[in-house]
Amino acid sequence: MAQSVNESPNEILKHWNRNYPVAAKLDNELESESKKSHTRYIPPSSNVNGICIALTIFLLWCFFWYHAVFQINLSKTHKSNRSHWFDVIFTFVILEFLYTGLFITCHDAMHGCIVYRYQKLNNLIGYVCFTMYAWLDYNRMYVKHWQHHNHAGLVGKDPDFHDGRFISLPVWYAKFMYEYSSIKQIVKVLLWTQFLIHVLHVETINVVVYMAICPLLSSFRLFYFGTYLPHKPNEDASEIMNWEKTRTSKANRLISFLCCYHFDYHWEHHRWPYAP
Repeated sequence: MAQSVNESPNEILKHWNRNYPVAAKLDNELESESKKSHTRYIPPSSNVNGICIALTIFLLWCFFWYHAVFQINLSKTHKSNRSHWFDVIFTFVILEFLYTGLFITCHDAMHGCIVYRYQKLNNLIGYVCFTMYAWLDYNRMYVKHWQHHNHAGLVGKDPDFHDGRFISLPVWYAKFMYEYSSIKQIVKVLLWTQFLIHVLHVETINVVVYMAICPLLSSFRLFYFGTYLPHKPNEDASEIMNWEKTRTSKANRLISFLCCYHFDYHWEHHRWPYAP
């Protein structure tokens, strides 16, 4: 639903509370907080910044993805035309970072904070970015992500949390990936990659390096800074890590941005889920 540009910050936040499934306890806290000028979050006065940032990340990702997939030559059969190692590595590093930014854009769309006043446009941005990231389903991701927020740190209820037995990094990451993958998504990825290889004649090695390894590293970055470090139990696997226990980064803003687009400021994210 579209909102008036002239709405006050409190009206915008009330509209947000009505449209997003925030837990009742936090909902009450946000309602009382909106009356306190020293702690409340004030939404941006315009949608322009959110749209511009999302569009910038998306267009940069498109540019580097196209260069990586169609222009870089990694083939052993054409050694004379093989791309310079600097181009290969630089493109990989930048594209992985932009894959992460693409997911963060999707994440902020699920929180309704890319375009506060036009929810359909906000959701469309999230849908497109999830598709480009790894053919993920926006609606499915939305449901699971809000389960995480409303049941943070509860085994069996929080899809981001460990399985209740193993809290080691590799096992937890594998469980995390299983939770957010689906047969439908995997089929879409396989069909898309086969189309690129057999119809558009993209080299298989380019697909593997820039469309498999790159987003997988991005997913690990997101998991490590946005799930493992903030929600890892202090004691053992039986500890309930409710959102109040969420850790946050002490890194400065530049380092935090380079790590994971400020996703490591995670306690703040759970406390103010409507803030980008």
